[in-house]
Amino acid sequence: SYHAMQWRLDRRFARGFQATASYTWSRNMDSTSEGVGAVTTQGNQRNLTSVPPAQGGLRMDHGLSDYDRAHRLTVLYLWDVPGPARGFWKYALGGWSLAGITSFQTGAPFTGWNGFDLNNDGFANDRADIGNPRAPLNSRAVLTPASGSQSCATRYRNPDTGACVTPGDVHWVQGTGLPNASTVGRNTLLAGGINNFDVSLSKSFQIGEQRRLEFRWEALNALNHPQFTQVPERSVVGAPPSRFLNRHF
Repeated sequence: SYHAMQWRLDRRFARGFQATASYTWSRNMDSTSEGVGAVTTQGNQRNLTSVPPAQGGLRMDHGLSDYDRAHRLTVLYLWDVPGPARGFWKYALGGWSLAGITSFQTGAPFTGWNGFDLNNDGFANDRADIGNPRAPLNSRAVLTPASGSQSCATRYRNPDTGACVTPGDVHWVQGTGLPNASTVGRNTLLAGGINNFDVSLSKSFQIGEQRRLEFRWEALNALNHPQFTQVPERSVVGAPPSRFLNRHF
């Protein structure tokens, strides 16, 4: 299901300036964003739900679609820079144009993974459990062995710091499966958004009545903003130290 509010504004101003702005505020919901399914290493094909559809996976996985982008604002502008109409300066200062596209967009939803197969259905796309929802979002804990150098009296260890912790100290906990699980929902996290400025500057030279020579300079992401649009490491068990939910890697 998709619902949206869409706005568009077109305006021509004085002195050769015009702009168009488009804004969309939307919500896209589904239970699986790939209805055809995926071929696994074993050659099996299934819908991409964390629980098989026969066990209620479609209902339990209902949430934001992989394609949901809640907000998107795009501004297009063009300025034909006024210049002298005659004389020598007409050739040097006339015929310049400045144009650009500015885009802002919220990030893509993604799901926090446990890191291994909890329900023994042959697929390691099970979701992690929640320890303390008020703890820092990038804090996690994994189960430790009952004995040995890696064991903890609390049974849990933070793989980023190496400290023994309790589920109440961290946001994410390695899941132990049903029935006593507080498993996170599908697509409850967001990747980085877009904050992009593309600019072009052009100069047109008239050659006779039928020919024109154009000089063009273009800059993509002119302000050099980092665009962390990729889904970061999200496996509670498998992400290397300091990489869990870290967009900079």
